[in-house]
Amino acid sequence: MRTKSLYQQELVSDEIQEVISYRPHWIVRKGNILFLVIILFLFSLTWLIKYPDTINSSARLVALNPPKMVVAKSEGKLMKLLVQNEEEVKSGQELGYIESNSDYKEVVQLNGWINETLTDVTDNDYSQLLKDPLPKLNQLGELQRSYQEFQNQFEITKQTIANGYYQQKKGALQKDLGYISQLKTNTKEQQALQEEDRKLIQKEYDAYEKLAKEKVIAPLELNEYKSKLLAKEQNLKQKYAEITTTDINSHSKQKEILDLQKQILDQQQQFHSSLLQLKSDIEEWRTQYVLTAPENGQVLFTTSLQENELISGGQNLFYVQPAQTTFYAELMAGQQGFGKIKRGQKVMIKVESYPSNEFGYLTGTVNYISNIPNQRDSFLIKVDLPKGLQTNFGKDIFFRNDLLAQAEIITSERKLFDRLTGQLKKIVSR
Repeated sequence: MRTKSLYQQELVSDEIQEVISYRPHWIVRKGNILFLVIILFLFSLTWLIKYPDTINSSARLVALNPPKMVVAKSEGKLMKLLVQNEEEVKSGQELGYIESNSDYKEVVQLNGWINETLTDVTDNDYSQLLKDPLPKLNQLGELQRSYQEFQNQFEITKQTIANGYYQQKKGALQKDLGYISQLKTNTKEQQALQEEDRKLIQKEYDAYEKLAKEKVIAPLELNEYKSKLLAKEQNLKQKYAEITTTDINSHSKQKEILDLQKQILDQQQQFHSSLLQLKSDIEEWRTQYVLTAPENGQVLFTTSLQENELISGGQNLFYVQPAQTTFYAELMAGQQGFGKIKRGQKVMIKVESYPSNEFGYLTGTVNYISNIPNQRDSFLIKVDLPKGLQTNFGKDIFFRNDLLAQAEIITSERKLFDRLTGQLKKIVSR
């Protein structure tokens, strides 16, 4: 036996002895248990992790009161920049003006005069034209012709007020009416006296006529008194004719005054029209060369603008961001999975112009679902954006018209466990 044991020891080498005596690492001895724990942990995560069902759709951002673009209508140098970036502006406020043949300061001066004059003319106060005369301007460029035509109307209109030609003529006609009235009064007084004289002659004639009938006097003597009576009646008729003539003259003068008043009103109306026409020409010039804010809000430069910079026609220069703007998204959902969409469901919107890995995504809720498809068999869905255009990263997206996006409508908050079991059921059911 001892010989056999020695023989076995000789057969087992030192290397084999070392391998047999080596104790395995704990991960080898308990690896199955660790693997089982890991599997159970991962399986428990499927119960906690949610993997929602989503429906993908194209989207478009819409604003009820979007930022307004200020576009250059003509080409030229930006002569003056009147605002700074992010400055609050009012509707109609001038932001700058572009080079033109007209002197900007003269146009502003003329426009201010027109606005003040329009207020007076609207109240029929043309006398203010003498107190505030038309400014003498000769560097109006494109507006110079309109200005000169208006200047002619202005000079004519001045003759219709105060001591102008029309007013002097009207005063002369009114004096003529006064003279005619006095003449008529004098004629009536003469008529009254002659009427009394005629009555006396009539009585005298009646008395002599009675004597002639009684043959106290000769008929020839009666004829003398009759001739006197006829002469008095003829003079009286002449006075009637003179009164009629004064009435005709008075009517003629009144007609002249009415015609003159009509000329005055026509000229003033023509002046008013030419004033409005000149204002319209200035507004058209301002539209071409003056950049104005379309509404109240904050002005935002689209580029780094500098004075004397060359501007091209149609170039976008400013945005005016209103103080209050409401945003929402319009989605076009196809037929697939449309029945799972309901109001109140959450929506994630990734704007194509703003990468989601850098800017994040917008969150919203379904507010409206169309019941009738459009021509492409898609359904319109409107999504409210409670946080506006602020992403989940806290960054603001600047609105521009027709911003395109991709939307994911979360139809259900399913767990990963439910998805796995659902797939297993499908496999088993086959």
